[in-house]
Amino acid sequence: MKISEVIQLQPGDDVFWNDPDDDLASRWYFIEEIDIEDGVVRITDVDGSYLECYASELSLQSQRG
Repeated sequence: MKISEVIQLQPGDDVFWNDPDDDLASRWYFIEEIDIEDGVVRITDVDGSYLECYASELSLQSQRG
């Protein structure tokens, strides 16, 4: 995703994180809170999980086969 797309995300949306570390931990995040600062996206999932990533690592669908 581009940062302009991430800015439109809000609580209640779901987004897929594509783990750049050989896709080991890629997963869906269901947004409870989202913040963007200095190009870093911070997402808190409804299950309490927390993610810091770049916009380019996010997508609206899984990129896996």
